Amino acid sequence: METNEQQVIRNIKSTRERYGKTQEQVAEVANMTSRTYKSIENHPFSYSIDKLNIIAKAIGCNLDEFFLPLNFTDSEQKNR
Repeated sequence: METNEQQVIRNIKSTRERYGKTQEQVAEVANMTSRTYKSIENHPFSYSIDKLNIIAKAIGCNLDEFFLPLNFTDSEQKNR
């Protein structure tokens, strides 16, 4: 069974991909290095809600999308 942290990690990456953003694009808009952003996608609970909110704005989504269960399309499910 997936933990809450694993779900948030998956949601951040999936949301970024759904919005058509690369890690580098999000990092640039969020004013952080690509390395820092990649670390956040792997360990989001090492960072504050404020930092996750900045990332959500850089992606163009709402922060709650990182914490709610996502419904994947058939093609997204196959790519997981």
